[in-house]
Amino acid sequence: MSAASGRVCVVGSFNEDTTLGVVALPRPGETTLTRGTRLVSPGGKGANQAAAAAVLGARVSMVGAVGDDEPGERALAALTDLDVDVSPVARRDDLGTGIAVITVDAEGENTIVVDPGANASLTASEVEAAVAAARPDVLLLQLEVPVDAVAAAVAAAHGARVVLNPAPMPADPTPVRELLAGVDVLVPNRSELGRLVGRPEPTDPTGVAVCVAALGHHGSVVVTLGAAGALCFQGDDAPVAVPGVPTEATDASGAGDVFCGTLAQQLADGADLLEAVRRANALAAAHTVHAGARVRADLAAH
Repeated sequence: MSAASGRVCVVGSFNEDTTLGVVALPRPGETTLTRGTRLVSPGGKGANQAAAAAVLGARVSMVGAVGDDEPGERALAALTDLDVDVSPVARRDDLGTGIAVITVDAEGENTIVVDPGANASLTASEVEAAVAAARPDVLLLQLEVPVDAVAAAVAAAHGARVVLNPAPMPADPTPVRELLAGVDVLVPNRSELGRLVGRPEPTDPTGVAVCVAALGHHGSVVVTLGAAGALCFQGDDAPVAVPGVPTEATDASGAGDVFCGTLAQQLADGADLLEAVRRANALAAAHTVHAGARVRADLAAH
């Protein structure tokens, strides 16, 4: 890691993931069998994004909460091994570390069920103090911790560039919309974008542009499109399509987290937004050829 690397502070979740390869994703009321593949690994949107930024060379601090249990120890050790500063992470002796169960079909599509555990206990005061102390270049946020904790992070940003990945979107998106005035770069997928503005999920670039306009957001918006890449909106400029990178995907779990972690690292190191999105697209695609949501240590080689 070079002395010139940017500082990224991530406020978010820790989970222990159990990933199951299945013949087909289960429908309501249906039982499905695995394809004989099972992987237990560290996860959580926040920790996954912190890991991606750290692997790429950012100086990363992580703010969150884990249980006083073995999954919590493993979660912290996995980030410490990547030189992430986990000293701001709270330990809860009365709650377990979050868990996620992920099913992945043969085409790499997935479903995810999360029990937040200690993630749901993160407080606004804990976040405010930790972010202020970190003094990051980029503050990276998601929604697997309480929205009031995310709002406290935005309020404590003090000049940092604030990147919000609004996932998972709560049933009532109103508190998320209230955060947007303090967000510099919003990174939703099409479903999240539609829910933010109370519209159906847009299915084409024109529909995406209509939804972005309805947001009335004065910062930048990067709408991720999966294998199709991303659409970037900056001020009054025409949207710019950044094509996806073709790959033989086997597991899309965590690809969005790699995208966001890469984006934060690139912005912290001074890249412009389009350059950062191109790099994020490439590394998110590279991630999908491996099983599991957590980034591999050799990601930077791509």
